[in-house]
Amino acid sequence: MLHLNLKLTEKVLPIDPLLKRNFKLPQLQLKKFNGDARDYLAFWSQFQKIHADPGIPNEDKMQYLVQVVEEGSKAEQLVQSFPATTSNYPKAIQQLQERFVRDDLLVQIYVRDLLSILMKNATTGRMKIGLPILYDELEGKLRALESLGKTQEKYGDFLTPLVESCLPEEVLITWERSRSNENETKSSRSLNDLMTFLQMEVRSEEMMLLARSGFENKQCRRKEVSIVSEKQTGPSTAAALVSLSSQGKRNSNCIFCNGRHPGFKCFDARKMTRQERLNILLKKGACFTCLDKSGHISKFCDQKSRIKCKLCSGPHYEIMCKRYNSKNAQNNMDVGDHSSNSEVALSNAGRGRIVYLQTLEVVIRGQGRDKRIRLVFYSGSMSSHISDRIIKQLGLKSHRVETIINTLFGGSETKPREKGLYAIEIKALDESFSVCLEALSEEKICGFVPKINDRIILRELKNRKIEITDSVSGEYEIDLLIGADLLGSLLTGEIVELDCDLTAVHTKLGWTIMGKQKGTSSMGTVMTTLSMHCRSVNLTEMWDLECLGIIDPSQSLCRKKAHSEHLNDFREKLTILPCGRYEVGLPWKSDSRNLPDNKELSWERHEKMVKRMKARGFLCEYQEVFDDWERLKIIERVPENELKNEKCHYLPHRPVIKMQSETTKIRPVSYASACEKVKPSLNHCLFKGINLIELIHDVIDRFRTYPIGLSVDIEKAFLMLSVANQDREFLRFFYPCDEELVYRHCRVVFGVS
Repeated sequence: MLHLNLKLTEKVLPIDPLLKRNFKLPQLQLKKFNGDARDYLAFWSQFQKIHADPGIPNEDKMQYLVQVVEEGSKAEQLVQSFPATTSNYPKAIQQLQERFVRDDLLVQIYVRDLLSILMKNATTGRMKIGLPILYDELEGKLRALESLGKTQEKYGDFLTPLVESCLPEEVLITWERSRSNENETKSSRSLNDLMTFLQMEVRSEEMMLLARSGFENKQCRRKEVSIVSEKQTGPSTAAALVSLSSQGKRNSNCIFCNGRHPGFKCFDARKMTRQERLNILLKKGACFTCLDKSGHISKFCDQKSRIKCKLCSGPHYEIMCKRYNSKNAQNNMDVGDHSSNSEVALSNAGRGRIVYLQTLEVVIRGQGRDKRIRLVFYSGSMSSHISDRIIKQLGLKSHRVETIINTLFGGSETKPREKGLYAIEIKALDESFSVCLEALSEEKICGFVPKINDRIILRELKNRKIEITDSVSGEYEIDLLIGADLLGSLLTGEIVELDCDLTAVHTKLGWTIMGKQKGTSSMGTVMTTLSMHCRSVNLTEMWDLECLGIIDPSQSLCRKKAHSEHLNDFREKLTILPCGRYEVGLPWKSDSRNLPDNKELSWERHEKMVKRMKARGFLCEYQEVFDDWERLKIIERVPENELKNEKCHYLPHRPVIKMQSETTKIRPVSYASACEKVKPSLNHCLFKGINLIELIHDVIDRFRTYPIGLSVDIEKAFLMLSVANQDREFLRFFYPCDEELVYRHCRVVFGVS
């Protein structure tokens, strides 16, 4: 009997469901914590299992903690501040909780999120997001506040008007209309009633979307329905007014390539056959007339009366016409319809002296990144423009799209083009002034705009104590155009007439120079005045061989003239030492006081270089090269009493290793273009010599003058030229070792312009 009871007891015992599992659960990936207080609770709910597991030692838990914090975040900096030891693990956890588990901080964050939605609504007047998304955001933030003790009973009077201010105007009208049907009591305006109303509106919208999509799928065989572009009739409700930022506006994305342009302007579609375009429209369920996925067929399209083909006068776009072929594509690319904005631009080319435009260098800031760029002031433009190159480098994001037509010289107009509008900040190089502005995107602002390199002009500017920023950097690309919308507010009214027929205009961002250069007019000098808004295709760009020295003769003549002036100045400063060696000075094109010391940057690169050379086993051989240079007096060590001189510059250097070379297997090369942010490098401050490849024809001709030609190689030819004592301080470098040994070059340096 006892045995039977035991068996019955065994039968009624519950069976662990884990024993029956015959499948493997997917591996869980721990969420990384980035230091945002909003994400700490989700992070801790996962990591708590590791923290509370007694079978895991603290040193392993510390390693897990290091792995689950995001690289480069505040949380990683906090955890990395503790050495990875057993005793430091509980301290790191305690510090994390004290830093990020703060109810008062979370309350401030969620309330500010509500205020940010309110500010967007107040700024634009209309919400760009749909009602379901808005409801989910509000519901999530209110539930988060409620979990922190900010219940609706206590703080409903404060939160209700805040939530109401976040709603679009049409939703508020519907909310007030629903309240007017009820008794005016205090409870009728509670936060709970408002959220219940929004929930019912969202449900109504979903039911309406389901009903419409189901009906249209049967009648029109459409795969997608866009409620945004449908015009609503009858009394407006919050469910019917989903997209409030574009009433009655159709989807602007291209049906063919999904780009930010209308389908009838698509360049890719112009290359297709008509049958290929029809197949795409059938596949995506779009109208053959308006090329839009609005849930209708061309027979019932309400745009028929507005669309007229220019080839057959039919109710469709030219791109869908049977008479259309690929040859018409280029003819129709520049045809424009209508647009809301229009601008004026000028483009012409003539011959004469060099004309300087109002250019300067500034620092542009966007998305937390800084970059030094070159801009031009142009009062002939109604708006400012920024190049796509800078947009990509800074990672800028447009907050609006505008349609632009450029009116060119002579009255011709370009086709309408959609341009993104970007918010940026620019500031002077000395950070004395900054301004925020909005600029339209442009593939390329303009072509070549000359910089002031003339010594006579620079000397006069120096005597008048006028500092210009556009003669230091070697960057010639214009990346920002300031139009008439902002130019007037940047002018200070200070104007100086120069003796060289130029005019110096002072702005809040610095001095600019404008006017025609004084001198004899030459038919060989080409002056180009480029449009700041349109870019025509220049056929010669396809075979430009400037890198090989094969350039336009007029441009070459201009460069040779400028080079001859610098060469004359170089000859005046050239001296011969008593030992017979030539001594030259650095060809400065601006005051050397503008040049920073560059010491920190050079030391940082020096440490990395020494570490690499140690790993490759070439450090000793690299040091022998400098030891030989010191014996030959090519370099010298800086005396202790001169190390604190502020007027100096450090050059990073690296080895060029060619083991197959018979003479010099390891050769040091200095990097004179290294610079810190928004600061010039040594090469920026020096004139660059002429391209010697252009002179190779003269060398060949001279070689053929005599019946016997001789070819010789001068050992260390550049190192035979001595540098003037006053310029050696700008050629400092660190000896390749772990210690901070400062040397300086006494001869011409590889890597310097």
